[in-house]
Amino acid sequence: MSLLIQVLILSLSFNMPSVPSSWRAGIYAADAETGEILYNLNGASYFRPASTVKLLTTLVALEELGPSYIYETRVMADTAGSGLFIVGAGAPLLSAEHIRIVALETAASLDPGSSWDLYWDTARFASEPHCPGWDTSDWNKTYCPPIEGLSVGDNILQLIVSTKGDTMRVFYYPPLPGLSVLNNLVIGGNESIRTTVEGWTESRPILTLEGSMPPDTHLVLYMPFAGPPAEFAGMLAVELEAAGLHIGEVLQGEAPDSGSLIQTSVMFSDPMFILLASMNKWSRNMVAEMVLRTASLETGSDPASTGAGCDVAGQLLRDLVPSLTGFQLADGSGLSRFNSMTPIHLAEILSEGIGSPAWGVEFLATLPVNGVDGTLRSRMVDLPPGAFRGKTGTLSDTSTIAGLLTSSSGRRIILVIMLEVPNGNTWTARGLQDSLISWFWENY
Repeated sequence: MSLLIQVLILSLSFNMPSVPSSWRAGIYAADAETGEILYNLNGASYFRPASTVKLLTTLVALEELGPSYIYETRVMADTAGSGLFIVGAGAPLLSAEHIRIVALETAASLDPGSSWDLYWDTARFASEPHCPGWDTSDWNKTYCPPIEGLSVGDNILQLIVSTKGDTMRVFYYPPLPGLSVLNNLVIGGNESIRTTVEGWTESRPILTLEGSMPPDTHLVLYMPFAGPPAEFAGMLAVELEAAGLHIGEVLQGEAPDSGSLIQTSVMFSDPMFILLASMNKWSRNMVAEMVLRTASLETGSDPASTGAGCDVAGQLLRDLVPSLTGFQLADGSGLSRFNSMTPIHLAEILSEGIGSPAWGVEFLATLPVNGVDGTLRSRMVDLPPGAFRGKTGTLSDTSTIAGLLTSSSGRRIILVIMLEVPNGNTWTARGLQDSLISWFWENY
């Protein structure tokens, strides 16, 4: 680097928004076309990536599975044993409508009025509802749903509580037949609702509501639910009964390797690039974990697991940045505090993804857009929409962002900002990140 360029960078740096001295920061900027390093503050230092680790999960998915990969969740009938088997493929975001349609197709392929036991089969996936480094206190939070080989949506329950007409009513969706709701709410006083879910390891979870609701009002809450495979099978049993079959027991079991086994229906997911867009734009942790486990399954791990998925991601990271091998990966979503990466790692992931001639367009399209959608819909609204596309990440003491910036001059810059801050300062950290990105937009 010439002396003149060094002087110019130094003079520009004096005008940059400053990072508080009590914070730990890693900032790395490079020209997306040439690779020229424009700014480097602790680029090789290790930080918790939080949800920016989803950029690595995205890269793994596109390289190992491809943008057109589709999950196929099958219903199989054992005609000799009178058993129906719903075989989990790890598909995220299957809906109640998917279940209803597959029930109709299954009923149409079997004798009307015939009797069957229904089994859910998740044998191809290790039983890991939560990942290493996930705090048990988070298990009742919407960002921490259980991860299973069979899922209903993203395993989040929408709960509607109403006191309109001074009558307490509770509704919920999806219609989980195994869920018991214990309503201890009272009408009156301030709005103060506490929810707990018990039975994470059983197939009959109990949701308890406590506190108070003012009269003549309503409230919508969201929370994860326990035992998604059992709930999935229970919902399917209800629809099969409605379609004219008799369902006896509903329980866990593995589909036999038998000549009497026939396929009655298949649920097809959206293509992988659509799932990745939902994952990145709204930072859906459940989708990230299932995608990572699926990558491990398709590369030889049986059963699929988080650890095997991290091995696949880790090898990719070593290939990208062979000089920085001190990283640690514990999940595919970034919720784990055991994850550790550098700004350079994230920059190289972005460079590899955006620059791919096979699916670079899809990689970039999965990312939130400033002032438009996802986790960036209300951020950097002073910049032209689309000037920055990137992934955000937040833990209680961590705020990260990494993406592609198209500056005021048209220059494309890969930009990573990783901050470790005192608890409760993440909103302030986001403001600083936005100011820094705006500074790079204006000065480059």
